[in-house]
Amino acid sequence: MLFERETVTPHGRLAAMEELFARVAKRKDTQYEHGRVPVEALEAYGDLETPLRYMLEAAAAGCKDRTRLAELRKVEKCLNTLPEALMTSLSAGPDGNWLCMFRHLLQLHTLLTDAGIGTDIAEYSTLLQKMVQLADKVSQVATVEVSPASMFTLLLMQVEMQRINPPKRRRKTVRKRRKAKARKASAKPKSE
Repeated sequence: MLFERETVTPHGRLAAMEELFARVAKRKDTQYEHGRVPVEALEAYGDLETPLRYMLEAAAAGCKDRTRLAELRKVEKCLNTLPEALMTSLSAGPDGNWLCMFRHLLQLHTLLTDAGIGTDIAEYSTLLQKMVQLADKVSQVATVEVSPASMFTLLLMQVEMQRINPPKRRRKTVRKRRKAKARKASAKPKSE
């Protein structure tokens, strides 16, 4: 038929959103090779990494608690992988792993709070500020531009993905109540 239209499927909507995100978020003026980091991003990384290393050393000095030392090693390991994640985020396109460094920063924050580093409000505020500055510097020079249009498109994609694959609801387990007699009968030895 002439006026018959094909309806858009949920997967078709998601594909259109992904295409729109690729167009909106792709920065036209920059192309970074993997391993090349602009000075601004390197300085922001150094501003975060240097004091954090000192804090880790201070927390580990004289610490004999194995659990705490294990938590501190996790923080250090995450901090060691941050440069690679930063380079990945700089060079990845909209269809690549451009969120890698942001995920690492989130993981680093979680590990820091679990380990109890930066428990003083001033230290914690400073660490947060340095993390935000690093995220800002990377997003300013990365291949993927974080803008209101790209963020709105990402939110649209997230909502559509949740509509396609809704989170499974957990069933509440209903425990069967045993009869009082059944419990008493099993607890008492039978008399003959």
